[in-house]
Amino acid sequence: MYNGLSLDQAPPISVVLRFFFTVPVFGILLALIVFFNPHAVLSHTDPFSLAAIHLMFLGIITMSMFGALFQMQSVLGGRPIPAVLGNAFLIHLFLVIGVLSLSGAFVFALPELFVIASVFLGSSILYAANLILPLLFGGGSHDTLRGMRLALIALSLTAVLGIVMASEYANLSFSTFHDAIRSAHYSLGLIGWIAVLIIAVAFQVIEMFYVSTPYSTWCKHNAFKIIAVSLFFKIIWLFTALPYIWVFDLVMGALLIGFAVTTAKRLKMRKRRVSDVSIWFWSSGITLLVLAVAAYTASIWSGHSQLLTISIIAFSLFALAVILGMMGKIVPFLVWFHLNSAGYMDTPIMSNIIPQSRAKGVFALFILTSLLALGGVFMIELFVLSGLTAGAMFILLLVNLVKAFQLYRYTLSHGVLFTSQTL
Repeated sequence: MYNGLSLDQAPPISVVLRFFFTVPVFGILLALIVFFNPHAVLSHTDPFSLAAIHLMFLGIITMSMFGALFQMQSVLGGRPIPAVLGNAFLIHLFLVIGVLSLSGAFVFALPELFVIASVFLGSSILYAANLILPLLFGGGSHDTLRGMRLALIALSLTAVLGIVMASEYANLSFSTFHDAIRSAHYSLGLIGWIAVLIIAVAFQVIEMFYVSTPYSTWCKHNAFKIIAVSLFFKIIWLFTALPYIWVFDLVMGALLIGFAVTTAKRLKMRKRRVSDVSIWFWSSGITLLVLAVAAYTASIWSGHSQLLTISIIAFSLFALAVILGMMGKIVPFLVWFHLNSAGYMDTPIMSNIIPQSRAKGVFALFILTSLLALGGVFMIELFVLSGLTAGAMFILLLVNLVKAFQLYRYTLSHGVLFTSQTL
């Protein structure tokens, strides 16, 4: 079941937590933008909307995914990232500066910030891909590794297209291909990067954490091929203005629905029947994914902008649900694993590192935020309230992370190590 795992190669805990700690900070900033500028955020072309989108997909989702990648690549691929502490510091720092610069560039319409954002975001993403991709290609033919490779390639292309668009915004000069570049940018980022990486992670963790039946061999071997081919032809169709481009969206949408249904079945038939908040997050996430695909498909045929807004919100909440669920599993595991590996007798059990009461609090606030945000498309007052509940959710998430790290540090300082006398 756990073929390919190599926990001996795990990076220091600070590498992963560096990225995870930043997520709720950007989440609080996003919540403030939603609360104070609800109408602007719901308008697709408004600068506040563009700032909010990039805070969500770069500052929250990509930030957390980078943290997970540093852990997963070393553990699953069995090949450690070289100079992991220094590389993680640089990638994280450049990503933070880049996200803040890009959000500020949209809000304040400062051309200089678009240039700064291009430099730092481009450097962070392309350097991370250049660092991790060779290790993934040398790590064997594991299905999750294949997905991680495709996801990082898609992210790199997303970054290149983003740099092109940022230069257009900086110069206030938009080429005839601007709409095609923007659509390709979103497709590669949302499907090629986020959806593919989540599918790749699911292939590993659904079976491992919840003791479920594995995904079918056909699914594992063909899902990423179908997405890669569909994205490739969609981009060609975008830049050549060929008709029926929606066919590729329908193919990818059908695959995502299939993934959601298959994952739901595996969670329902899992052998480990204990209650787990992370399962609630996964179940909520795949429900939101189905909603996102359905709303996007309906928007293609109807042209209603509200349906497209619902699709974007639902998709971002789908990714956030998976991230919150996985954080609730990864952080306690990392604290336990690193303390136990160091030989501490009083290493806390994982269920005590983030208590169920606080984990359930994050989930309850997530569900409330999701309902309010989706309902806010039709009633702006609900969208305002979603900013409040989202802020509370990210504050509680930050509390959980801080307390888990404090427990780790306390055990390092005051814990009792195994010695020859205690054995």
